[in-house]
This record gives sequence, structure tokens and C-alpha cells, in this order.
Amino acid sequence: MGERLRHGTVAVLLVAALVLLGVGALGSVARAEPGVSTAAADETISATPSESASATESGTPTESQSPTESESPTESPTASPTESPTATESPTATPTAGPRLVTDATFRWGMSNEANNRAFAPDTYNFFSAGVLPDPGRGGVQIRQDQWHQEVGGVSVEKWDGSAYRPATWAGLRTESSGAPLGGPTAGSFSNHTFLFAGGSGTVDAAGGTARIAWDGDVTVLFYSGMSFFIVSDPVLDVAGGRGTVTATLSGYASSQENPDLWAAVAPATVTLATLPQVDLTDPRGFTGAPAYAGVRVTGVPQVTTGAASGSFPQSFIDYQVRLGSAPFWFSSGASTDAFKVALPLTVDFDAADAVAPVAPSTAPGSKGPDEVENSAPPPPSSTTTARAAAAPPPAALPEAADAALLARPATDVRLLAATPSGAAAATEAVWPWWLGGACLLLAALCLLFPPAARAAITTRS
Repeated sequence: MGERLRHGTVAVLLVAALVLLGVGALGSVARAEPGVSTAAADETISATPSESASATESGTPTESQSPTESESPTESPTASPTESPTATESPTATPTAGPRLVTDATFRWGMSNEANNRAFAPDTYNFFSAGVLPDPGRGGVQIRQDQWHQEVGGVSVEKWDGSAYRPATWAGLRTESSGAPLGGPTAGSFSNHTFLFAGGSGTVDAAGGTARIAWDGDVTVLFYSGMSFFIVSDPVLDVAGGRGTVTATLSGYASSQENPDLWAAVAPATVTLATLPQVDLTDPRGFTGAPAYAGVRVTGVPQVTTGAASGSFPQSFIDYQVRLGSAPFWFSSGASTDAFKVALPLTVDFDAADAVAPVAPSTAPGSKGPDEVENSAPPPPSSTTTARAAAAPPPAALPEAADAALLARPATDVRLLAATPSGAAAATEAVWPWWLGGACLLLAALCLLFPPAARAAITTRS
């Protein structure tokens, strides 16, 4: 009887040891796969609020006995039919949506950084004036402060102050956005002004990709503080097939640097101010577009067609500037200021009350020096570019090799690491007690297999 009891005890202990070993193995597997356990925990957590909410909602009608709460089920069905007509009307409005009528559109543009630069003649500048500058009657005359206008009708001149466009001032025509005086003509510092046409009217068809908006008003573009100027009147935007053009009527007076006494009125003409290779009308507020300049070739002028800043304003615009005697300001002529002639982005807002974010002048093409110009197309390789790249310092090394390995790890690995902050070491420390307990139980079971006399002998010898 004692022998059988001993063998039964041994069997029970062996089974217990095997169970403990199995639990330990399962625990190690669960810890070795943190993604699974974390996902299961997430599902449990996400399910708990739902069950609590449903229990609360189901319990509320059961426990409540007041007449006020009994009316809630009656109001719910009433609210549902009220919402269903709204869902029915929204699909109906989509097919009827067609060209959108706009009545207060705005057109903002700074033309180029050269139009906001210091001029080469002493104490002269290039800038804008709202309205039409009267005929001075002769050449070589600079504009007076009382002749300059910040706003006339629906046209105004605004200056970027570092965070937004503000109404321009006479003193601000000679300073940067920070208020510092403009440097020399090749310094790459600009006054950062734009002209703004308001009250534009027309139609915009986002689905069809077409638009036509016209503005009424005038702005005068002055170089050398008025020794040379022309007037931009009544611009019109046309968009079709993802491309756009801005046309306007130009007028002005012929002048000459070689002959300052030359001054004669030039008949007005409609020209293309800007060509927009890409126009996206999907934003209901409007768009900002970069006019074509880099790589544009024109005829009738000695254009330099090589170099990082090679390009031009549209041909018809250049043709009119030739008549005025001021064409070299608008195409790459090989001058030290060629980088500043690049056409700046322009902005069209379909509604002045809901405008798109303005483009900061510092991010516009041509805002850097002639050796660091940024164009819409990458500049061709040159010896200067190659030398600058070779002289550039190498990228800074990471502080530790572990950081480099972490950055090189795929995103999925980073996600799994974030799910198990303790890491593999913590999982190993949590598993080893199970294996130790199982080994002790097995040792105890083996001792029970010896007869009592043998165990006594072993004990006596020890």
C-alpha cells in the first residue's frame, strides 16, 4: 500500500512539474511576441468603453421611471427623419454645381525682385505706385513723394513686413522687410512690395478647369525712381487645360539711358504679363502660381541663354519694353542682376474675405545673390557649382552608432519597439523563475523513487 502511495505521489509531482514547465514556455512565447500581446490589450481596452457605454445606455431606460425620460425614445425617431432629407439634398446639389461667379477676387504680384531693388543711379530705387503717374513732360525726372500713391481705387501697394503684407509707405520703398536700408543693386536685398488689384469679377469652373477673372485699375511700375516707368492697366486672368495667362494693357513713355532727353508717349497695347504652366483650381479660395521664366527664349533682344538665371518674361511683354527702352530689366542680358529678374509667384484669391496664404518673398525664386539663384528648373552644372559642392562640409556624424542603427531600422521595427518598452531583457528576467521551479520539482520527484532504506542510507552518509 505504501509503495503504491509513493508511486502515486511521484506521478502527481511529475504532472505538476510538466504543467509548470508548460506555463513557463507559454509565458516566454507571449513575451517574445510583444506585438500580439499589445494588440490584444488594445482590443480589450477599446472594447471596454463600448461595453460600458452600451451597458449604461441599456440600463438607463430600464431604471428610469420618470415621464421625462420615457419621452426620449419618442424624440429619437423624430430626429432621424429630419436628417434624412439633408442627406438626400447633398447629392442633388453636386450635379447642379457649375461655373462659380466671383465678384471680389484679388490679384497680387511683385513681378520680380529687380522691380523691388535699389537702382544703379545714385539714391534711386525701383518700386510700384498705385494709379497712373502723370506725364512729367521730359526724361530724367524722379517721382516726388506727393506724386506717389499707396492706394487708388481698387489698386494698392503692400509691403511684406516679415509675417504679413501691410500698406506700403514712402519710406518703406527704400528698406528691406526688417526696416534696414537696401544694399547696393547687386547685394540681393529687396523692399518686398507687391501690387494688389481688388474687386475682380468673373467665373471659375473647378470641375471644368477653366476660369476668367478681370480687374479694373492701374498701377505704375517705376525704375530709377521714375526716370523710366510704365503703367499696367486692367489685368485679366484666363485658365484652361491646367494652364493660365495674365494679360493687361501697357502704356508708358519711351526713354533711353544713352539719351536722357528722349521722352515720348508710346501707344497702349495689350500684352501677356505672365504665363502660368500649372494652375490648380481645386482650392475654393484661389491659387498661387509660378510664372514661366527659366528657359524662356525671346527674340529681338540680345538675350543670354546660358547660365543659372537664363530666361525671360513673355515675348509680347518684351516687345513692348523694347519700345519703352527698358527691356533689359525683364530678361537675362548677362548683367550682374540677372538673378533678380526671375518672375516671382503671383496669387489670385477668388474672394478677398477668404484668401489663400501669401507667399513669403524670402522663398521666391531669385531672392538670393547671382551665384545662388533658385529657379523652377535646376541650373546646369558649371565649374562654380562643382567647386562649391566640393568645398561644402560633410554632414555632421550622429553622436552614437546606436542612433545610426535606429534611424536605419525600418518603420515597422520602430513601431514594435515602441509597443514593448521593457525589451527582451525584461522578458527573460520574467521567465527564468518558471524553469527553476520546474527543475526543483523534478529533483524532488526523483528522490521519491528511491526506497525508504536507500534514502536513509543516503541521509546517513551525508
